[in-house]
Amino acid sequence: MGGAETEVSAQTHDILIEAADFDPLTVRGAARRVGLHSPSSYRFERGVDPDGIDWASRRCCQLILQVAGGELAAGSVDVVSGKSSKRPAIVLRLPQLPRVLGISIPSDVVQRILVALGNQLIDANENQIEVVPPSWRRDLTREIDLIEEVVRVHGYDQVPEDARVAMIASHRDEWDRLNGRVRDGLTAMGFDEALTVSVVSQDWSEAFSPWTPHEPLRCNTPLLRGADTLRRSLIPSLLGARQVNQALSNPHIQLFEIARIYLPGSDVEALPDERRMLGLTADGDFFHVKGVLENLALQLDRGAEWQVGGAVQAPLLDAVRSCELIWRGERCGVLGEVSAAGKKQFGLRGDVTVAEIQLDGFLKAAGAIPQYEAAILFPAVVQDLNLIADESVLWGDLVGTVRNAGGNGLRNIHFRETYRDPAKDGTGKKRLIFSFTLQSSERTLTRQEADAIRDRIVADCQRAHGTQLLSSG
Repeated sequence: MGGAETEVSAQTHDILIEAADFDPLTVRGAARRVGLHSPSSYRFERGVDPDGIDWASRRCCQLILQVAGGELAAGSVDVVSGKSSKRPAIVLRLPQLPRVLGISIPSDVVQRILVALGNQLIDANENQIEVVPPSWRRDLTREIDLIEEVVRVHGYDQVPEDARVAMIASHRDEWDRLNGRVRDGLTAMGFDEALTVSVVSQDWSEAFSPWTPHEPLRCNTPLLRGADTLRRSLIPSLLGARQVNQALSNPHIQLFEIARIYLPGSDVEALPDERRMLGLTADGDFFHVKGVLENLALQLDRGAEWQVGGAVQAPLLDAVRSCELIWRGERCGVLGEVSAAGKKQFGLRGDVTVAEIQLDGFLKAAGAIPQYEAAILFPAVVQDLNLIADESVLWGDLVGTVRNAGGNGLRNIHFRETYRDPAKDGTGKKRLIFSFTLQSSERTLTRQEADAIRDRIVADCQRAHGTQLLSSG
């Protein structure tokens, strides 16, 4: 590639030979940015031998003189960047060969192989060999690289199939165990795992950002056309994947992803806050996905449950069917149905519910040892309640009051529905209909004991939230 004014033609008399070592990252970035690749860019992207540049220029001149004749000008201009091409020495410990390969190779054989490959021998004894790799072997930087070269030349067929190679048992860290449990739980509930890229477009980045108000970080060289910002939420990426599946007429789209988001701070020079998140999108309504999250929470930590906070103030989510998720007293998630404007922005059809959760709060539960819990053999008592409450009363707050009032005998609470009848109950009122299960692990509860717990729940709800009992059973 070159210009018409600088190409060599039959009228060319003077030729300037340039031989250089260009920065691989700069060449690769420029070739991708302008979409122009050549054999030259391909070579310089992978690096050339810096010590062979002068020899290459002289060899080029020699070939020109042999083929086309001419006269070689005296002297040359050598511009050195100041970067030394001196390679650091690498020590190969001979006891490492049987540990890694399972066989022993004589010291003189190892030394002969390394020298024949162009390495400069610095020192050699019965325990180790020290060499300096040649300038044209940029891949030789560690001891294991030398071991690989030795066995490659010595012959892989020299390594027996039953070679005893010392093995060290590995173990998964807490994050690996947590991710595995989350994957197992969600796939068992019918979800498929999605893998999306960490860069999104500006429109997607602005569509949903519940964790930071600061502007997203930008990439100088976008990996995808139009995607130049590091995502601040997994939800836009999952909604994009959902739109692709809908375009392909997939009937059921239940997706989740475990990945990082990148939250910039007020200090533009500081590194971003990288958080491990769980994002998911599903068909159906708010309560379906809330049940999925409650089931997942029980699998991760039976000692804690989600609490529901206020509505999420974001145009992407419905103003009524959305909420913040609280885990052990801290805000760590959002849940909500996608609003009509959000579905239009991402080209979605039907009801769509999304959720995003910070996984840090579950980390301690990942290493917990499962505990045996005996099954309760005594019968349970189910009670139904229909409470009239103000519109401002949140179900999550009411559940907390019910749990505290129920005590150890309360096993679970099941929400039935919310009903509104302004003609009977008045404006700004709603009915919360739910049931709860009472059960003792020591004996059968009497009717009087169950009624006493129910009355205590009704009284506490009335005192804390101003509710009124409509009917009970």
